[in-house]
Amino acid sequence: MPETGLVEYNITDAAISEMKSIYMELAITDIEDKEQFDAVHSARMVVKGKRVEVEKRRKELKADALAWGKKVDGKAKEIFEKLEPIETHLDGEERKVTDEQKRIKDEADRKEKEKIEKRIAEFAEVNVHLPFFDVAAMTDGYFDSRLIIARADFEAEQNRLAEEEAARKAEIERLAVINAEMERKAEELAKKEAESKAESNRIASEKAQWETEKKAEQERRDREAFEAQAKENARIAAEGAAAEKAEREAREAKEKAEKEVAEKARQEALKPDREKLLLYADKIRELTASNLSVVSDEARSIFHAALNNIMVIEKRLRQQIKEL
Repeated sequence: MPETGLVEYNITDAAISEMKSIYMELAITDIEDKEQFDAVHSARMVVKGKRVEVEKRRKELKADALAWGKKVDGKAKEIFEKLEPIETHLDGEERKVTDEQKRIKDEADRKEKEKIEKRIAEFAEVNVHLPFFDVAAMTDGYFDSRLIIARADFEAEQNRLAEEEAARKAEIERLAVINAEMERKAEELAKKEAESKAESNRIASEKAQWETEKKAEQERRDREAFEAQAKENARIAAEGAAAEKAEREAREAKEKAEKEVAEKARQEALKPDREKLLLYADKIRELTASNLSVVSDEARSIFHAALNNIMVIEKRLRQQIKEL
């Protein structure tokens, strides 16, 4: 509505002064004192409620006109500035409790997490692996009993493995004794076999030497006979090769002469046709020397393309004439 007088809100300076005198004296001296916390919290909510009422009233008063709104805002700002220290004080006092409560809760959560992780590690030492939330759900009594059982099972398993290891080592030692005896007997047998083999090798060596000498003599005789036959065969082959070479060279000379005569005759027979084709190529070249007068770019493009094609044809024709 239009400005008609003073801007009025649902709270007076006197009421604010009264709240200030009462609420600014409130303080929390012990974070465990619930009455102090409730008193500070209730007071802060009262101050906040008044501030909200002023804000709501400010918007109502400002709705009709901007000028009136500025005046409303100015008055509201004055009230806010008076209420703000009170609310800030009460909020600070309230935060003493809420912040400490949060710190205590965070510390408790941290200790609980460390406790669970320690329990998980203790289970892992006895080869038991459980999810985090399963361990977290265990009561202290259930955890202690479960850990005792797990340790007993782990020790029993370790004892069983130790007994198995001891039995395995004993079996290895027993087999080692047996293997040593078998190796000793194998060495004795190998020694006897080596002596027997040495004697057999001596006899075989003497026999092989005699057979080698006999074979060498026979090979010498066979080689002399082969060499004599090879010389005779080489002589006969040389005579035949010389006669065959002379005959082949005479035949090739005759064929070459016949081809030269035939090519010369073919060239002579083609000579009139070549001259005719060369004359025709000259006439085609005359076409490329002509200059047709046209106006449009499109016509000139067509004409030049035709000239290029004619020149290609003439070049190809002359190349083919050379190959005749």
